[in-house]
Amino acid sequence: MIERTYARLRAACLPAVLLLAAAFPAHAANENICAARGYTVGFFNGVWNTLPQAIDGRMALQELLDEEYNGEPVEFENFYNTTGASNDATMAQDIAEVFMQRANEFDASGELAQRFEYLWDAASDTQRPLLTRLRDVMSAPAVLVEGIYSAISLKVAATWASLLSNPPTALNYAQHRLTIDTLATEGQKLLFVAHSQGNLFVNPAYDYAKSKYATDSVAVTHIAPASLTLRGPHVLADIDLVINGLRAFGWSSVPEINLTLPAADKDLSGHTLIDTYLDARRAGRARVKQMAEQSLYALATPTALGSRGFFTTMLTWDGEGDVDLHTFEPGGAHVYYSNMRGQVGMLDVDNVVANGPEHYYASCDPAVLQEGTYRIGINNYARATGRTATVQVTFAQGGQPVTRVLGVGAERGNGGNSTPIPVLTVNVAKDANGKLVATAQ
Repeated sequence: MIERTYARLRAACLPAVLLLAAAFPAHAANENICAARGYTVGFFNGVWNTLPQAIDGRMALQELLDEEYNGEPVEFENFYNTTGASNDATMAQDIAEVFMQRANEFDASGELAQRFEYLWDAASDTQRPLLTRLRDVMSAPAVLVEGIYSAISLKVAATWASLLSNPPTALNYAQHRLTIDTLATEGQKLLFVAHSQGNLFVNPAYDYAKSKYATDSVAVTHIAPASLTLRGPHVLADIDLVINGLRAFGWSSVPEINLTLPAADKDLSGHTLIDTYLDARRAGRARVKQMAEQSLYALATPTALGSRGFFTTMLTWDGEGDVDLHTFEPGGAHVYYSNMRGQVGMLDVDNVVANGPEHYYASCDPAVLQEGTYRIGINNYARATGRTATVQVTFAQGGQPVTRVLGVGAERGNGGNSTPIPVLTVNVAKDANGKLVATAQ
C-alpha cells in the first residue's frame, strides 16, 4: 500500500500546466475533433420505442433546440431505456414495466394496490386495439374498480407483472448513472427531456445527477409524464389518451392537463412525441421549446474534474475498495495509476477509497490520436472483493455508450497491474471518408 500511495503522489505531481491543459503541448495548434464544454440535452424515450425511434426523438429535439445556446455548444444524447419491442417482446411487457415503476411511487399511499391489476388486465388484453383498451379504462366506474380489486396487494400485483415482464430496468438505471458520472466529471451542464415512460427513468436520473454537482447544473423538462412525481416543468395535452388513461388509478395519479390541442389523424393516441407534442402545426412544439430554453438559461457552469476525449472510459463500483482502470494504447503505453499519462490519453481522475469514478480520455488531437486497438481492463487492487464494477465508453462522435457490468474479482494488488481483467476493446480507425471513428466491443 505504501508503494501504491507513493505512485499516486508521484503521478499527482506532474507539472501543473499539463494537468490544467489536459492536452499534449507539442500538438496544441492542431485540430480539436471534440466538442468544447457546454450543455448536454439527454433524451429519455417513451414506451415501445426501439433504439432507432428513440434516436428519431432525440434528433427532433435537436432540430427544435439547435446546437448552440448562449454561445456554448449543445450536445444531444439518448438515455435509452430498452423496451419490450426491441427485445422481441410484447407491448404488454412495456406496460408492465411502466406499472411496476409507478407501483414504487404509489407504494406508500396504497391507492395503486386497489387499482393496479384492473388496469393491467385492461391494458394487456391483446384481443382489442390499444386505443379501445385505454378508452375502456378511462370510462370504468371507480366503484367497480375498487369493489373487485380492493383486496389485491400491490406487492402481489407487481410480482405477477414481473413474471410476465422481465424488463432491463436495473441495467438501464446503471447505464444512465454512469453516463451522468462521465458528464458531471467533464463539467457538462445537463438538461434532461423525458417523454412518456421516460419520465419514470428521468426522476431517479435527476436525483442521482444532483448528487454529483455542487452547482445548480441539472434540470428536467417533462413531456407527457407517466409519473405522479415531477422534478421540473411539464406539459400534458388534453387529447393524450395514453397518459390520461392512467387516471383509472385516481384523478391525482398523473400531473394536471395544461395544454389544449386539436386532435389529428396522424396520431390518434394524442401521445407521441414527434406527431403530437412536437408537431409544427400545433401549440405543443412552442411549449416544449419554451420550457427547455428556460431551463437551459438557469443552469450554472460546474467545475470540470476530468477532460473530454475522442473517447472516454469511466469506471465505477458499488462500495468501498480500490479498483483500478487500465488502458493499453495501440503504441504500447500502459495507462493506469502509476503511469497516468500515456502516448494518447490520460487517467485524469483516480479513486482509491470507494465507488469511483476513474476516468480515462483519449486525445482530441488527430495528430496525437493513434489508430488501432485500445484494450480496457480493471484490477481489484485492494478491499473490493465481491464488488460489482460498471465500465462505460462514450464517444465524441456521438452514438450509444457501450457499457459492461462485471465482478471485480479477487484482490490482486500490484500483481494485477500487468494482467487486469479484460473488459472491452476500443478500435480507432478512419472511415471511407478519412474521418477518425471509434467503436467499442
